[in-house]
Amino acid sequence: MNFVMERSNETRIERANQAKKKRNRLIITINLILLSAIALTVILSYNIRQEQSGATLPKLTTLNSKQPDSLVPSDDHKQASTKDQNKGQDQKKDPQLPAAKGDKSPSQDSKIATDATAAALQKTKIVYLTFDDGPNQYTDQILNILSKNDIHATFFMIGSQLQDEKSSVERLIHEGHYPGLHSMSHNYNQLYKSGSSEHFIQEFKQEQALLYKLTGVKSSLIRAPYGSAPQIGYNFRTDIFEAGFKMWDWTVDSKDWSYEGKPDKVVQQVKRQIHRKQEVILMHEKKQTVQALPQIIAYLQHQGYSFAVYKPDHHVVVNFGKDSRL
Repeated sequence: MNFVMERSNETRIERANQAKKKRNRLIITINLILLSAIALTVILSYNIRQEQSGATLPKLTTLNSKQPDSLVPSDDHKQASTKDQNKGQDQKKDPQLPAAKGDKSPSQDSKIATDATAAALQKTKIVYLTFDDGPNQYTDQILNILSKNDIHATFFMIGSQLQDEKSSVERLIHEGHYPGLHSMSHNYNQLYKSGSSEHFIQEFKQEQALLYKLTGVKSSLIRAPYGSAPQIGYNFRTDIFEAGFKMWDWTVDSKDWSYEGKPDKVVQQVKRQIHRKQEVILMHEKKQTVQALPQIIAYLQHQGYSFAVYKPDHHVVVNFGKDSRL
């Protein structure tokens, strides 16, 4: 009998001890949960204060990181050259020229310009109008339309035509457009048939020197005749980079070269392809382009695009190879 009672007492004591241990573990668990909740609350509050305190700081971005969504070259197309704009540019039409306020040193102005440009690009839809195969009899007509709309553009010009159209070249530079290079000859066989970059580089260096001689402007932005794909591969692009050039293709091909006498078709091509936050439109100095240009500008304005001109200091990567060196 005593043995049974002792066993019963031991069982009760053991159960009591187990219950006590469970309560202790539960208390410890609850305390840990409470401590974790308190710690999480403190961390979240700190992060919120940090975000609020830093909300007014400018967010910086590099233009090179912002590449077009899809760059698909078309079969046959030509291209032209462009010129640099540094002064007297309307800032509403060109968000890449922010205004500096107050009395500041050049270094301060430069930093403000960079910060403002980055901020603008994050919020603004931007389009670059580019014109190939000039200068020619249509250059001044294009410049008149651009001037009327207070817009600047990039012109990829053929070197063999610069001398005869010197006044138009000087005008486009004076009015704030950028003069790009489009080779001396625009001859496919001369530029690409050998498979080597030697003649290609030679032509662009020759045109670069000629433009500088005529205008005093040294341009390093090129557009490969007929586009960089498929004839320009990685090694070819390396040679272009080492020669000191940057290279632009496009995101939108207006196909204006194929629609002689059909400006409406040119407008339709642009409307069909426009959808990215940043667009580079390929056009040529053609009669149908002159006729289509006012409609294209009006459409882009209606779609909320701001017009920009190429600037070496704010280079954007736009090539079919998506090569960040160019």
